[in-house]
Amino acid sequence: MSRTMAEAQLPKRVDAVKLVDNNQQLNADIDSKNLTRLLDAVVHCNEPVHCEIQFERDQDKNRLLTGSCNTNVVMICQRCLGEVSLPVTSRFQLGLVFDDDQARQLPKRLEPVELDENGQLDLWVVMEDEVLLALPAFPMHTNGECQLEQTEPEPDYTDSDEKRPNPFDVLAKLKQK
Repeated sequence: MSRTMAEAQLPKRVDAVKLVDNNQQLNADIDSKNLTRLLDAVVHCNEPVHCEIQFERDQDKNRLLTGSCNTNVVMICQRCLGEVSLPVTSRFQLGLVFDDDQARQLPKRLEPVELDENGQLDLWVVMEDEVLLALPAFPMHTNGECQLEQTEPEPDYTDSDEKRPNPFDVLAKLKQK
């Protein structure tokens, strides 16, 4: 039986083992002001990070953290160098483990996340990691929306009638002397 816990604010630390055992769902936000690594990676993020997560076990009894998180960020457009507002969404399925041995035994489809010795998990760090991984490497406005007026490049051509001086003519004259 699945239960839902709806809170305005996602708890920072949780007992992940207990949440997995209860097949717990969390639907909540993280105030983006608390995510300093995210704030360092973008111009600004004034919206909360909305998280919908499920603690569960798969058919092989692996502890899983499955779900999605999303927000909107402002980054620098790599085309016009102006600010661009971008939606960021991450969908994930993570394997919850206690040590490297358990991490190695996870199926390849699962990225391991290590719990502390008491089964505690810092949810804010995990969700911040997911948002950071979902940021575009080259943020850009959609075509036609850049602030920079793009002019057509001038054609690179030479007039065949125009005789250009050969820079090696000087060397040829020196060689004749």
